[in-house]
Amino acid sequence: MYYTNGNYEAFARPRKPQGVGEKQAWLVGGGLASLAAAAFLVRDAQMDGSRIHILEDSGLPGGACDGLLRPDVGFVIRGGREMENHYECLWDLFRSVPSLEVEDASVLEEFYWLNHDDPNYSKNRATLEQGASADTKNRFELSDEAALELMRLFFTPDEALYDKTIDDVLSEEFYQSNFWLYWQTMFAFEKWHSALEMKLYLQRFLHHIGGLPDLSALKFTRYNQYESLILPLVKFLEDSGVQFEYGVKVTNVLFHFLPGKKVAHQIVLERGGKPMKDCTGAEICMEWLYHLGVPESEIGTLAAQAASTVPCMMPYVTAFFMPRAAGDRPDVVPGGCVNFAFLGQFAETPRDTIFTTEYSVRTAMEAVYTLLGIERGVPEVYASVYDVRCLLNAAHYLLDGRRLTEMKLPLPYKMALHAGLEKLRGTTLDELLVRYELV
Repeated sequence: MYYTNGNYEAFARPRKPQGVGEKQAWLVGGGLASLAAAAFLVRDAQMDGSRIHILEDSGLPGGACDGLLRPDVGFVIRGGREMENHYECLWDLFRSVPSLEVEDASVLEEFYWLNHDDPNYSKNRATLEQGASADTKNRFELSDEAALELMRLFFTPDEALYDKTIDDVLSEEFYQSNFWLYWQTMFAFEKWHSALEMKLYLQRFLHHIGGLPDLSALKFTRYNQYESLILPLVKFLEDSGVQFEYGVKVTNVLFHFLPGKKVAHQIVLERGGKPMKDCTGAEICMEWLYHLGVPESEIGTLAAQAASTVPCMMPYVTAFFMPRAAGDRPDVVPGGCVNFAFLGQFAETPRDTIFTTEYSVRTAMEAVYTLLGIERGVPEVYASVYDVRCLLNAAHYLLDGRRLTEMKLPLPYKMALHAGLEKLRGTTLDELLVRYELV
């Protein structure tokens, strides 16, 4: 497996790997990562769908990408997944999945047309004090020192951030900024979460910094992700003959450890699943109504009679962001493994960020391409972090339009800045600094 970019390989159809007709694939779990792996096996490895088996503990596919009507309790959804135009692996997948609603169109085309005609943005980014507008005026309000703290984090090597929290590298002055308000409300980060993960997010989504204040950086499906992404993907797989088994819980995978390689030889499973106990969501609804500014005298009645709230347990949702170090998460294909891979949010792949649909699809693509030797590159993570234009554009927004020379910097920094700007005068970099209103 190797990475690539550009459209040379993006549109190429790889040849069928040797011996794939005699192989079978067993995918544990029916979430997006497994569904994507099955699709890549069908499309790129040209494996017969009947030789692909998806084992799912619950009665439905999709994992956390849910959104369905349960007649007994109401509509259940664990949240929406924020997407953007540079989810390279996700869109590589859905360009091949037919839309369920738009005739002769792919899911990607349906998504593209929707966001072209109805781009996302928020008229009011956040509320405070029981429903009052935060009135951020789309500014970041980073002080010069807070901006420097963020810059230091951005350029810190990964190794220096192992097992450190955000609180270890950023100060209270930074937390008072609108940037932190935008960051928390978009990504669910807390001060005790991983400084490394925050740095990776900064680098991964650098090209969308300007869209944080009004959410214009984001793109969404027409409906929830279960109906807009999972259902068409499942139909594509079922039409290809992929085998789904529900009510199957995998408890272990057994290996033969041979000289120089590890071979998975048995899946240990249980059939027939432990259902989650139903519980009331009235108290959760009351808390929500309180923060929206609903008169307290009306909250209890509205929560009980005007809404149906269903709690959904997500015990691992913030585990994504806990401080970590190298080796805490397994590689997609661990060293020596010839027929086994890890998929999804707790596998390790370089440069991309967890808690995204892209991460699920990327790990699936890397697993299939590695184990079957697919003759096509996996699209690399969009390289905005290496694009000086994206860096300068982000700096422009983070400084709320202030010039670099207007920043209150320590004397050594100020002297270095002026010396550097003088050296750049008349160069292409000088033109870019002017274009992005930094000088």
